[in-house]
Amino acid sequence: MRRFWRDSAVLFVREVLRYRRERAYWAGQILFPLAFVGFVGFGLDRVTQLPGGTSYVGYLASGMLALTVGSGAVGAGFSLIEDRESGFLRALLIAPVSRSSIVIAKLAARAVASLALVALLLAVLALFTPLRLAHPAALLGSVVGITTLFVALGIWLAGRLRRLESFRTLAAFLTVPLYLFSGIFYPTETLPGPIHWLASLNPLTYGVDLLRYGLLGVHELPVPRSALLLGVLSALSLALAVFSFDRRTRG
Repeated sequence: MRRFWRDSAVLFVREVLRYRRERAYWAGQILFPLAFVGFVGFGLDRVTQLPGGTSYVGYLASGMLALTVGSGAVGAGFSLIEDRESGFLRALLIAPVSRSSIVIAKLAARAVASLALVALLLAVLALFTPLRLAHPAALLGSVVGITTLFVALGIWLAGRLRRLESFRTLAAFLTVPLYLFSGIFYPTETLPGPIHWLASLNPLTYGVDLLRYGLLGVHELPVPRSALLLGVLSALSLALAVFSFDRRTRG
């Protein structure tokens, strides 16, 4: 067990250093949600009325934070394919390193990056939107939960694909519906019956609702249920990702 955590720590530091070097990535991750909120959020703020009197710009800003966390986290699979192409992954698999430690290190590094990204965006968005730290524990849990879900999805995809182009295409194909049916852009209760049912099956729905509660103090779903379901689904997705990665790399 001590060796497992030592390996995870070493790989975690490597992943963090990789994120530090990607300045263009960080610029894009910060500027895109700010621009989207600035143009779309304020553009629709006066013509859109939400239940409970919540401003649309605040509603969209909190949703964009969830989208930014998810889109960045799925990139863990992208980095896994890069490791495979560079030969680094093969060296890891030959060495006496637990495959689980590789997944845990990527998840932990991505969680740290997600929290740093949310903190930076929140500091800026709080200047011109209603976002605030209404419930820090809910915010922390939602960011870690969403990160876990999308890191697991990215690793699952990377285990089945060999080319970066294929990963980008399939990742977009799978994640865009998750974003649309999660309450990022509009309340799920306004969706028609069949689509509302799909939204209730979407794990991201509970992460978005919990994150919005953490930032605005408003929610559509019962907070305890969202927290419980997000935690359970995140743990299950991580276990499946570890199992899938282990099976694929041994085959």
